[in-house]
Amino acid sequence: MRVHTFFSRSGTVSRIVALSALSLLSCIAFLSSTAHASRTLVVPISVTTYTDNQTGFPTFVMKWDEGAQPDPLSLRWGRSQVPVRGTGMTSIQRAFQFAVTRLSSSVRPTGTLSLYATFTGPLSEQGSTAEAALAIGFIALLKGDQLKRDITITGTLEGDGRIGQVDQVAEKTTAAARAGYHVLLVPRGQFYAPRMNRVSWTAESNVLVREVDTIEEAYEIMTGKKL
Repeated sequence: MRVHTFFSRSGTVSRIVALSALSLLSCIAFLSSTAHASRTLVVPISVTTYTDNQTGFPTFVMKWDEGAQPDPLSLRWGRSQVPVRGTGMTSIQRAFQFAVTRLSSSVRPTGTLSLYATFTGPLSEQGSTAEAALAIGFIALLKGDQLKRDITITGTLEGDGRIGQVDQVAEKTTAAARAGYHVLLVPRGQFYAPRMNRVSWTAESNVLVREVDTIEEAYEIMTGKKL
């Protein structure tokens, strides 16, 4: 009888352990199916001034949670999680919509893309000159590519993917050099020094200034991947 009782209790314990293990595996499987590894990307924004005592170069930090909802992908400010829209946000919205549309044939992103700015003040000061950088950043984040850390870009975004012209390229080159960047991509025809039209080292800043026509061309330079 004692032996029988021993085996009965052991069998009960075994069943409890088995059920507990099954529950744990089910929880792990559930968490694996609902949890999403987020992607993060830092996008430098080219500026016209950069002082010696300035801390850091202005950047946008993009984070995508790769969630199933909302559908379609929602663009929100990271800290408040309010939608990115309204006065002064047109450039960001244009770059975001361009990226999503450009990738629509291969990627259908859902979830929330959170945007964090490492600078304060009105966006209109840099405004549309950040459109090319933002578009490339959004595309790289959604594709899972990384940006090379020593390259920055200035340029507006045309509807067909061409990079439009900006002001104060010389000042932005100097600012990029002070911030530690080695390459500045600028719109075609805007390399301000007359010595070379396509690619040149500027004598005063020691930064390689390279002209680009399109987002596709700039994307390959900044990521090493074709778009």
